[in-house]
Amino acid sequence: MKRWATLLFPLVLCANAAGVCASEITFQGGLHYDWWKGNNDTDGNQVFVPVELGAEMDDFSARVITAFTRTESDISGVGKQSLSSVVDTKVDLSYLLVDKLPVNFLFGLDLNCPTGKNDFDNDEMLVIRDPDLVSIVDHGEGFNVNPNISMTRDWTDWGAGLGAGYLWRGEYDYSWDYQDYDPGDIAYITAEIRYYLAEDGLLRLYGDYGSFSKDTLDGDDFYRESDFFLLGGETRYLTQKWETRLDIKGTFRGKSEFREASSRLKTESREGYGDEYAADLLCRYFFSDKDSLAPFVQLLYVDDNQYAESSPLYVGTRTKYTAGLSLKRQVSATGSLELMLRVFHMDDEKGWLDTDDVTYQGHSLVLLYAGSF
Repeated sequence: MKRWATLLFPLVLCANAAGVCASEITFQGGLHYDWWKGNNDTDGNQVFVPVELGAEMDDFSARVITAFTRTESDISGVGKQSLSSVVDTKVDLSYLLVDKLPVNFLFGLDLNCPTGKNDFDNDEMLVIRDPDLVSIVDHGEGFNVNPNISMTRDWTDWGAGLGAGYLWRGEYDYSWDYQDYDPGDIAYITAEIRYYLAEDGLLRLYGDYGSFSKDTLDGDDFYRESDFFLLGGETRYLTQKWETRLDIKGTFRGKSEFREASSRLKTESREGYGDEYAADLLCRYFFSDKDSLAPFVQLLYVDDNQYAESSPLYVGTRTKYTAGLSLKRQVSATGSLELMLRVFHMDDEKGWLDTDDVTYQGHSLVLLYAGSF
């Protein structure tokens, strides 16, 4: 009951505040089902119910996001395992300052409230899967605080934006074997340049850079994630009947630091993460003001890391192909319903978890409702 109480508190708080002063209240919810199977005699599934409640008044906005999830896996030689939990609750607060200064500002404060599951036992640890197989892998963390600021400026044909933030991550018990785990904080900056194509489209180039501080375990230095750099480009085009989006991005990481027997951190000899590239293409056709159909395809490629193939730290390449179809209908003046089906095929070379190459197949079915009142 304790977890449900801590979950309901921010939801009730947001709802009460919204009812008193908000000019618009928004709600999103639905049902999401993921299923996967590997040719190494393993399979699994995940069902989760996302809930999002938002409120806006003038330049202020607030959102509360959470979900209930159940994950099952059947691993060769281990057997069936399951994990059910509420995930952490996200609270996002923002203030928008527009057309009052030469530059527009967005001030944000994002909170992670620890309503989810952690302190996993050994059986539950086996259920936590790869994020390319199921949608939710982070069931619970500590109390996190993320203040951030963004500023934008538009000209006739051009626009630009710059943002920065700092994420303080709180301590929690990750599992029975990893007690008093304090993940490193993250400092990050974002930047974007846009070019507007008449009134119907745009081109944009964007980038993110993030730097991690040290993780500690029971007060001792444990690990430091490598810094990362993301660079991407996107084009969008919208007409009365068609919407087209193409997004291509790459993520590049450096060398991480691991704890030695002396309890000191040492930088790894090679880059443990391979470069990652992703491409997403969506084309939406509007049958009417209420109905639309959107086929989409996605490609993910992760290069092997820089370790020798004979090394126990070697991680091979990963290639994932995804295709899907979304049907969306405006069911009322303020509400819409969306049904989405997607299937994927993933080739995964051997790595830390699997000593042999594995091929995965899977699909997802999503039903979402979004509305305001």
